[in-house]
Amino acid sequence: MYPKLVLITCVLAFIAVVFSAYARLSDAGLGCTNWPACYEENALKQRQPPKADVSRDHTAWQWKLQNLVGALLGILAIAICGHAWQKRREMRQSPLLPTLLVVLIAFLAVFGILAFSYLPRAVIVLMHLAGGMTMLMLLTWIALRLEAPSEIDISEALDLRVFSRFGLALVIVEIMLGGWVSSNFAALACNGFPLCQGALFPDMDFSYSLDNSGLQLSGERLTAIHWMHRTGALLTLCYLIWLSFRAMAVHKLNTIGKSMLALVIFQFVLGTFNLLLDFPLTGATMHNAVAMLLLVTLVTLNFRMQALKK
Repeated sequence: MYPKLVLITCVLAFIAVVFSAYARLSDAGLGCTNWPACYEENALKQRQPPKADVSRDHTAWQWKLQNLVGALLGILAIAICGHAWQKRREMRQSPLLPTLLVVLIAFLAVFGILAFSYLPRAVIVLMHLAGGMTMLMLLTWIALRLEAPSEIDISEALDLRVFSRFGLALVIVEIMLGGWVSSNFAALACNGFPLCQGALFPDMDFSYSLDNSGLQLSGERLTAIHWMHRTGALLTLCYLIWLSFRAMAVHKLNTIGKSMLALVIFQFVLGTFNLLLDFPLTGATMHNAVAMLLLVTLVTLNFRMQALKK
Protein backbone atom coordinates (compact mmCIF):
# COMPACT_ATOMS: atom_id res chain seq x y z
CA MET A 1 0.00 0.00 0.00
CA TYR A 2 2.80 2.43 0.91
CA PRO A 3 4.62 2.11 -2.47
CA LYS A 4 1.33 2.79 -4.29
CA LEU A 5 0.71 5.83 -2.10
CA VAL A 6 4.15 7.21 -2.88
CA LEU A 7 3.73 6.53 -6.61
CA ILE A 8 0.30 8.21 -6.72
CA THR A 9 1.67 11.23 -4.87
CA CYS A 10 4.64 11.41 -7.22
CA VAL A 11 2.37 11.39 -10.28
CA LEU A 12 0.11 13.99 -8.67
CA ALA A 13 3.13 16.19 -7.94
CA PHE A 14 4.14 16.02 -11.60
CA ILE A 15 0.60 16.97 -12.65
CA ALA A 16 0.58 19.81 -10.12
CA VAL A 17 3.86 21.28 -11.37
CA VAL A 18 2.79 21.08 -15.02
CA PHE A 19 -0.68 22.48 -14.28
CA SER A 20 0.91 25.29 -12.30
CA ALA A 21 2.93 26.14 -15.41
CA TYR A 22 -0.26 26.08 -17.49
CA ALA A 23 -2.02 28.43 -15.06
CA ARG A 24 0.98 30.75 -14.95
CA LEU A 25 1.34 30.86 -18.72
CA SER A 26 -2.36 31.42 -19.37
CA ASP A 27 -2.37 34.15 -16.72
CA ALA A 28 0.60 35.73 -18.52
CA GLY A 29 -1.42 35.91 -21.72
CA LEU A 30 -0.42 32.87 -23.78
CA GLY A 31 -3.37 31.57 -25.73
CA CYS A 32 -5.30 34.86 -25.65
CA THR A 33 -7.21 36.02 -28.72
CA ASN A 34 -5.35 39.28 -29.30
CA TRP A 35 -1.84 37.84 -28.98
CA PRO A 36 0.69 39.38 -28.51
CA ALA A 37 -1.01 42.60 -27.35
CA CYS A 38 -2.52 40.87 -24.31
CA TYR A 39 0.91 39.51 -23.40
CA GLU A 40 2.41 42.99 -23.35
CA GLU A 41 -0.56 44.35 -21.37
CA ASN A 42 -0.19 41.65 -18.73
CA ALA A 43 3.55 42.26 -18.54
CA LEU A 44 2.90 45.90 -17.65
CA LYS A 45 0.12 44.99 -15.21
CA GLN A 46 2.27 42.44 -13.38
CA ARG A 47 5.05 44.99 -12.94
CA GLN A 48 2.77 47.18 -10.81
CA PRO A 49 3.94 47.49 -7.19
CA PRO A 50 2.17 44.98 -4.90
CA LYS A 51 0.17 46.44 -2.01
CA ALA A 52 0.32 44.90 1.43
CA ASP A 53 -3.40 45.29 2.05
CA VAL A 54 -4.65 44.14 -1.36
CA SER A 55 -3.94 40.65 -2.69
CA ARG A 56 -3.89 39.97 -6.41
CA ASP A 57 -6.98 38.48 -7.92
CA HIS A 58 -6.39 34.81 -8.60
CA THR A 59 -9.96 33.52 -8.73
CA ALA A 60 -9.83 31.85 -12.16
CA TRP A 61 -10.69 28.16 -12.31
CA GLN A 62 -7.04 27.31 -13.01
CA TRP A 63 -5.91 28.77 -9.71
CA LYS A 64 -8.81 27.25 -7.77
CA LEU A 65 -8.03 23.81 -9.17
CA GLN A 66 -4.34 24.29 -8.44
CA ASN A 67 -5.17 25.08 -4.80
CA LEU A 68 -7.27 21.91 -4.56
CA VAL A 69 -4.44 19.80 -6.00
CA GLY A 70 -2.03 21.44 -3.57
CA ALA A 71 -4.29 20.60 -0.63
CA LEU A 72 -4.54 16.97 -1.78
CA LEU A 73 -0.76 16.81 -2.13
CA GLY A 74 -0.43 18.06 1.43
CA ILE A 75 -2.75 15.35 2.75
CA LEU A 76 -0.91 12.61 0.85
CA ALA A 77 2.48 13.94 2.00
CA ILE A 78 1.34 13.82 5.64
CA ALA A 79 0.18 10.23 5.12
CA ILE A 80 3.55 9.29 3.61
CA CYS A 81 5.41 10.99 6.44
CA GLY A 82 3.28 9.31 9.11
CA HIS A 83 3.82 5.87 7.58
CA ALA A 84 7.56 6.50 7.19
CA TRP A 85 7.88 7.34 10.90
CA GLN A 86 5.67 4.47 12.02
CA LYS A 87 7.42 1.83 9.88
CA ARG A 88 10.94 3.24 9.94
CA ARG A 89 12.42 0.17 11.65
CA GLU A 90 10.68 -2.32 9.36
CA MET A 91 11.67 -0.46 6.20
CA ARG A 92 15.13 0.39 7.55
CA GLN A 93 14.87 3.83 6.03
CA SER A 94 15.21 7.26 7.56
CA PRO A 95 11.96 9.29 7.59
CA LEU A 96 13.97 12.44 6.90
CA LEU A 97 12.92 12.85 3.25
CA PRO A 98 9.16 12.42 3.91
CA THR A 99 9.47 14.91 6.77
CA LEU A 100 11.24 17.41 4.52
CA LEU A 101 8.47 16.90 1.96
CA VAL A 102 5.78 17.90 4.48
CA VAL A 103 7.82 20.92 5.60
CA LEU A 104 8.31 22.00 1.97
CA ILE A 105 4.60 21.75 1.11
CA ALA A 106 3.69 23.67 4.28
CA PHE A 107 6.19 26.39 3.35
CA LEU A 108 4.82 26.64 -0.20
CA ALA A 109 1.27 26.90 1.15
CA VAL A 110 2.16 29.75 3.51
CA PHE A 111 4.28 31.44 0.85
CA GLY A 112 1.41 31.22 -1.64
CA ILE A 113 -0.97 32.92 0.78
CA LEU A 114 1.33 35.79 1.73
CA ALA A 115 3.60 36.35 -1.25
CA PHE A 116 1.14 37.90 -3.71
CA SER A 117 0.63 40.91 -1.45
CA TYR A 118 4.31 41.71 -0.94
CA LEU A 119 6.58 40.24 -3.60
CA PRO A 120 6.92 40.87 -7.36
CA ARG A 121 5.83 38.21 -9.82
CA ALA A 122 9.41 37.34 -10.81
CA VAL A 123 10.26 36.21 -7.26
CA ILE A 124 6.94 34.39 -6.73
CA VAL A 125 7.24 32.38 -9.95
CA LEU A 126 10.82 31.30 -9.23
CA MET A 127 10.03 30.32 -5.64
CA HIS A 128 7.04 28.21 -6.69
CA LEU A 129 9.00 26.66 -9.54
CA ALA A 130 11.93 25.79 -7.27
CA GLY A 131 9.55 24.40 -4.66
CA GLY A 132 7.69 22.30 -7.22
CA MET A 133 10.93 20.88 -8.62
CA THR A 134 12.22 20.06 -5.14
CA MET A 135 8.95 18.37 -4.23
CA LEU A 136 9.04 16.25 -7.39
CA MET A 137 12.69 15.29 -6.81
CA LEU A 138 12.02 14.32 -3.19
CA LEU A 139 9.06 12.14 -4.14
CA THR A 140 11.00 10.51 -6.98
CA TRP A 141 13.87 9.67 -4.61
CA ILE A 142 11.44 8.31 -1.99
CA ALA A 143 9.76 6.14 -4.64
CA LEU A 144 13.08 4.83 -5.95
CA ARG A 145 14.18 3.82 -2.45
CA LEU A 146 11.25 1.40 -2.29
CA GLU A 147 12.47 -0.58 -5.33
CA ALA A 148 14.83 -3.51 -5.16
CA PRO A 149 18.41 -2.20 -5.53
CA SER A 150 19.93 -2.60 -8.98
CA GLU A 151 23.67 -3.06 -8.56
CA ILE A 152 25.96 -1.61 -11.22
CA ASP A 153 29.54 -2.60 -11.78
CA ILE A 154 31.76 0.13 -10.38
CA SER A 155 34.33 -0.36 -13.17
CA GLU A 156 31.72 0.67 -15.76
CA ALA A 157 30.05 3.59 -14.09
CA LEU A 158 32.17 5.13 -11.32
CA ASP A 159 33.11 8.17 -13.38
CA LEU A 160 29.43 8.77 -14.19
CA ARG A 161 28.72 9.84 -10.62
CA VAL A 162 30.21 13.28 -11.06
CA PHE A 163 28.88 13.67 -14.60
CA SER A 164 25.34 12.68 -13.61
CA ARG A 165 25.34 15.15 -10.72
CA PHE A 166 26.53 17.91 -13.02
CA GLY A 167 23.83 16.97 -15.54
CA LEU A 168 21.14 17.23 -12.86
CA ALA A 169 22.48 20.62 -11.76
CA LEU A 170 22.52 21.80 -15.38
CA VAL A 171 18.88 20.79 -15.92
CA ILE A 172 17.80 22.53 -12.70
CA VAL A 173 19.56 25.75 -13.71
CA GLU A 174 18.06 25.63 -17.21
CA ILE A 175 14.54 25.11 -15.84
CA MET A 176 15.01 28.06 -13.50
CA LEU A 177 16.20 30.18 -16.45
CA GLY A 178 13.01 29.19 -18.26
CA GLY A 179 11.01 30.32 -15.24
CA TRP A 180 12.97 33.59 -15.27
CA VAL A 181 11.94 34.13 -18.90
CA SER A 182 8.30 33.40 -18.07
CA SER A 183 8.17 35.55 -14.93
CA ASN A 184 9.65 38.56 -16.75
CA PHE A 185 7.55 38.17 -19.93
CA ALA A 186 10.69 37.81 -22.02
CA ALA A 187 9.38 35.11 -24.38
CA LEU A 188 9.17 37.51 -27.34
CA ALA A 189 12.45 39.31 -26.67
CA CYS A 190 14.33 37.20 -29.24
CA ASN A 191 12.60 36.84 -32.57
CA GLY A 192 13.91 34.34 -35.07
CA PHE A 193 15.93 31.17 -34.70
CA PRO A 194 18.77 30.31 -34.32
CA LEU A 195 19.84 33.96 -34.21
CA CYS A 196 18.35 36.44 -31.76
CA GLN A 197 17.17 39.61 -33.50
CA GLY A 198 19.37 38.67 -36.43
CA ALA A 199 22.57 38.48 -34.38
CA LEU A 200 24.47 35.89 -32.41
CA PHE A 201 25.16 38.45 -29.67
CA PRO A 202 22.40 41.10 -29.80
CA ASP A 203 22.37 44.25 -27.68
CA MET A 204 21.85 43.07 -24.09
CA ASP A 205 21.78 44.50 -20.59
CA PHE A 206 22.46 41.92 -17.86
CA SER A 207 21.64 44.27 -15.00
CA TYR A 208 18.38 43.64 -13.18
CA SER A 209 16.34 45.31 -10.47
CA LEU A 210 13.47 43.90 -8.44
CA ASP A 211 11.98 47.29 -7.60
CA ASN A 212 8.37 47.38 -8.78
CA SER A 213 8.27 50.75 -10.48
CA GLY A 214 5.37 49.73 -12.68
CA LEU A 215 7.54 50.04 -15.77
CA GLN A 216 8.31 47.33 -18.30
CA LEU A 217 11.89 46.11 -18.41
CA SER A 218 13.99 47.53 -21.20
CA GLY A 219 14.30 45.57 -24.42
CA GLU A 220 17.99 44.96 -23.78
CA ARG A 221 17.26 43.42 -20.37
CA LEU A 222 14.50 41.20 -21.75
CA THR A 223 16.81 40.11 -24.55
CA ALA A 224 19.53 39.21 -22.03
CA ILE A 225 17.08 37.05 -20.04
CA HIS A 226 15.88 35.22 -23.15
CA TRP A 227 19.39 34.86 -24.58
CA MET A 228 20.66 33.23 -21.37
CA HIS A 229 17.88 30.65 -21.55
CA ARG A 230 18.66 29.92 -25.21
CA THR A 231 22.37 29.58 -24.52
CA GLY A 232 21.68 27.35 -21.53
CA ALA A 233 19.41 25.17 -23.67
CA LEU A 234 22.19 24.63 -26.22
CA LEU A 235 24.73 23.74 -23.53
CA THR A 236 22.26 21.42 -21.81
CA LEU A 237 21.42 19.73 -25.11
CA CYS A 238 25.06 19.00 -25.95
CA TYR A 239 25.98 17.82 -22.47
CA LEU A 240 22.94 15.57 -21.97
CA ILE A 241 23.36 13.97 -25.41
CA TRP A 242 26.93 13.10 -24.45
CA LEU A 243 25.83 11.90 -21.00
CA SER A 244 23.05 9.76 -22.46
CA PHE A 245 25.51 7.90 -24.71
CA ARG A 246 27.79 7.35 -21.72
CA ALA A 247 24.86 5.94 -19.75
CA MET A 248 23.77 3.70 -22.65
CA ALA A 249 27.23 2.14 -22.62
CA VAL A 250 26.49 0.74 -19.14
CA HIS A 251 24.23 -2.32 -19.30
CA LYS A 252 21.87 -1.47 -16.44
CA LEU A 253 21.71 2.20 -17.36
CA ASN A 254 20.82 1.63 -21.01
CA THR A 255 17.11 2.41 -20.61
CA ILE A 256 17.79 5.57 -18.64
CA GLY A 257 20.28 6.73 -21.26
CA LYS A 258 17.81 6.15 -24.11
CA SER A 259 15.04 7.96 -22.21
CA MET A 260 17.33 10.91 -21.54
CA LEU A 261 18.38 11.14 -25.17
CA ALA A 262 14.80 11.02 -26.45
CA LEU A 263 13.57 13.60 -23.94
CA VAL A 264 16.35 16.14 -24.47
CA ILE A 265 16.05 16.00 -28.27
CA PHE A 266 12.25 16.28 -28.10
CA GLN A 267 12.59 19.18 -25.65
CA PHE A 268 14.92 21.06 -27.98
CA VAL A 269 12.64 20.49 -30.99
CA LEU A 270 9.61 21.54 -28.95
CA GLY A 271 11.33 24.71 -27.79
CA THR A 272 12.28 25.55 -31.37
CA PHE A 273 8.74 25.07 -32.64
CA ASN A 274 7.43 27.25 -29.79
CA LEU A 275 9.71 30.03 -30.99
CA LEU A 276 8.67 29.66 -34.62
CA LEU A 277 4.95 29.43 -33.78
CA ASP A 278 4.93 32.41 -31.39
CA PHE A 279 4.54 30.36 -28.21
CA PRO A 280 1.19 28.55 -28.37
CA LEU A 281 -0.15 27.77 -24.89
CA THR A 282 -0.23 24.01 -25.52
CA GLY A 283 3.36 23.93 -26.78
CA ALA A 284 4.64 26.03 -23.88
CA THR A 285 2.87 23.78 -21.36
CA MET A 286 4.31 20.67 -23.01
CA HIS A 287 7.75 22.30 -22.82
CA ASN A 288 7.36 22.49 -19.05
CA ALA A 289 6.08 18.91 -18.84
CA VAL A 290 9.02 17.47 -20.77
CA ALA A 291 11.40 19.49 -18.59
CA MET A 292 9.93 17.82 -15.50
CA LEU A 293 10.26 14.37 -17.12
CA LEU A 294 13.88 15.14 -17.92
CA LEU A 295 14.40 16.20 -14.31
CA VAL A 296 12.94 12.91 -13.04
CA THR A 297 15.18 10.98 -15.44
CA LEU A 298 18.30 12.73 -14.11
CA VAL A 299 17.20 12.10 -10.52
CA THR A 300 16.77 8.41 -11.39
CA LEU A 301 20.23 8.28 -12.96
CA ASN A 302 21.76 9.85 -9.85
CA PHE A 303 19.90 7.41 -7.63
CA ARG A 304 21.26 4.46 -9.60
CA MET A 305 24.75 5.83 -9.08
CA GLN A 306 24.29 5.32 -5.34
CA ALA A 307 23.99 1.55 -5.89
CA LEU A 308 27.45 1.08 -7.34
CA LYS A 309 28.93 -2.31 -6.40
CA LYS A 310 32.16 -1.90 -4.46
